[in-house]
Amino acid sequence: MYNIVIFSGGTGSIAIQEGLSLIYGNNNYNLDIIINAYDNGKSTGVCRKIFDNQILGPSDLRKNQMTQYKIQHFEALKDPLSRESVIYKIFNLRIDAGSKEEYYDSVCEILEKDRAVIGDKDIYYFKGLLDFFFFENIQSNVWRKGIENIEFKDFSIANVFYSAAAAMNDYSLRLAGKDMSTILDIKDNVHLISDVNLYLRAKTESGYMIMDEGEMVEWDNPNDKIQSVMLFKNGKEYIPSVDEETDLTKVRSVKNIIEAADVIIFSSGTQWSSLIPTYMHSGLRKILAASNARKYIVMNNVEDRDMKGVSADNIIDIICSYIPIDDVTAVVNEDAEDSMNIVSKTRCISGHIGGEGTKHDPVKLISLLMKDFFGIIGFDGAYIYDLDGTLWDERANNHGKAVGSQNMNLFKGIIHSGNNYEHVKDVFKYLYHQDSVVQIYSDFGNVYFTSGNFEKKVLTHKYIVNKEVANELEKIDDFKGKVHIRGEGCVVTIKPLVNREVLLKKAEACLDKFNGIYDVHISGHTSIDVMHRDYDKKTMLNEIIKMQNLSINKVIFVGNETVEGAEARICELGVKTIQVDDVYECNILLKTINA
Repeated sequence: MYNIVIFSGGTGSIAIQEGLSLIYGNNNYNLDIIINAYDNGKSTGVCRKIFDNQILGPSDLRKNQMTQYKIQHFEALKDPLSRESVIYKIFNLRIDAGSKEEYYDSVCEILEKDRAVIGDKDIYYFKGLLDFFFFENIQSNVWRKGIENIEFKDFSIANVFYSAAAAMNDYSLRLAGKDMSTILDIKDNVHLISDVNLYLRAKTESGYMIMDEGEMVEWDNPNDKIQSVMLFKNGKEYIPSVDEETDLTKVRSVKNIIEAADVIIFSSGTQWSSLIPTYMHSGLRKILAASNARKYIVMNNVEDRDMKGVSADNIIDIICSYIPIDDVTAVVNEDAEDSMNIVSKTRCISGHIGGEGTKHDPVKLISLLMKDFFGIIGFDGAYIYDLDGTLWDERANNHGKAVGSQNMNLFKGIIHSGNNYEHVKDVFKYLYHQDSVVQIYSDFGNVYFTSGNFEKKVLTHKYIVNKEVANELEKIDDFKGKVHIRGEGCVVTIKPLVNREVLLKKAEACLDKFNGIYDVHISGHTSIDVMHRDYDKKTMLNEIIKMQNLSINKVIFVGNETVEGAEARICELGVKTIQVDDVYECNILLKTINA
C-alpha cells in the first residue's frame, strides 16, 4: 500500500483528505496527518489556561479527527438518527452560557438526552471528561480554580473533552488523541509533530510582537507583514525537536512515518500560525531531505489573512527556510487570484482545481496531484499490465482479493503475464466482467488469446525450447515428475520446489551441455523456469508492441517487478514503467487514470 502523509493545519487539508477518500476510498492506502497544537485562541486558549497552561491546544487535533470521522463514517452519517451522527453533532456543538454551572448542566443535559443512542459506556466516558474539566473533586462539589472567571461564549464541547483527556494522560495531547480515536472508532492517524507544551508568538516587519495566535490568524496587514514566528516554553524562546516528549512506546513516531512515506503533501492553509510552526521543528528538515517520497505543496487560492501581500513565490521563499524545497512540486490553481496562480521558484503543476468560494475542488486537486505522481498527465497511449501481484493476487487475504477483483474491472489495456495460459484464462473467465475485449499474452508473452475468445495462438516459434532440455532435467532426482512444458514450448517450468536456490544450481549445471542457449531463474512462489536466454518479458513486450502496432513512447507498462525481477529489463526498450508493489497500489493507479 502507498503511505501518504499530509502536513496540515486545522482545516486547510480538508480538500486533500476528502479528495483521497472520494477517489480511492479509505482502506487501500495508509494516510497519516501531521499537525502541531499551539493554537491559543477562543475556547482552545481557555482550555489551556484552565489546566494551568500545561496542555497543548486541542482544536487542530479535533478538527482533523472530525474530518476523518466524517470521511470514515460517511455512510452512517447519512442517517441523522444514527449513533455516529449524534456524536458528530455533539463534537461540533459550541455553547453560550452565562456561568460555569449553566454550561456544565447544559452539556450534562445533552449527553443524557442522547444516552440511548450513544450507549452507557461512551456516555460515562464523556461525562467523566466533563466532570474532570469542571471539578477538582466532584464528590465534594469542588470546582476547578481556573474555571471561576471563564466567559463561556461560543465554547466548544469537544475542546472540553480533548483537553480533559490530555490532562488525564499526564498532560499529553497526543495520547488524548489516541484515546479519542478509539472512542470515535476512527484510525489513529492524526499525529502531533511533538508533545511539548509551547506557545506561539509572531514578529512583524516593524518589530511588533503578536502575542496571541488568534490575532496572528487575522493579522490582515500587507503594510506590516509577519516576518517570523517563535515558540516559547515557560516564557523563553524554545525550538522543539520532532517527536519531543512523545511517548513512543504508545504511539508511532513522526520520524518513522515520514521515512516510510511514498507521498508527502504540504497542505494549503494558514502558513504562519498553523503550518510553519510544524516545519520549524529541529530535525524535520534532515528527515525530509532523506525521504525518497514525492513531495507536493498545495498553494492557497487567495492570500491568507496572516500573509496579506505575500505571493505564492514569496511563500516558497519563506518556507524554504524551514524545509528543503528543491524536490517539492507546487500544486497551483490556474483560477486562483493573480498573486497565487503561478510559482516559478520550484517545479510546478497547475490546473483548474478550484471549488466553491476560495476552496479547492477535492477530486480535481487529488486527481492532478496523483496523475503527476504516476507521471501520466496528458498520456493518451496504451497501458500494458502484468497480471499476478499487479492486478490480481490469488494469495491475498479477502480484502486483497476484493481489491484485485475490482482491479480486473477497472483497467483498460493489454495483459502481458509471465503466468501460464490456464491460470490467466481462469482469472479472466471468473473475474472479468467488462464489455470490452482484452488482448492477453501469457507464458511470458508467447501465448496469445482474448477475453472474448480463449482459443490460444502462438505469437512466435522463435523461442521454442528443445525437447531434450526437458528430458535432461527429468533425469535429475529432485526434478522427477515436476518438469512441465508450457507456453507452447517456450517455457520449461519445474515445480513445486523448495530450497530453490540450491536446486537452481543443479538446473544450471544440467543446461551447460546446451552451449549457453538457455537460462534458468527462480519464478513465482515454488517454480524454476528454463527459457531461451533472450526470451523474457522485455523481449516479448517488444514483439507485442509490434503486433499491436504501437509506438514505444505511447506505451506504459505496469507491473510489480519493474524494479527487481522478471520485468526489470523492460525499461531498456524505452517504455515507461510504473512499479506497483501490490494490488492496492495498482488500485490507486487505476482510479487515478479513471479520475
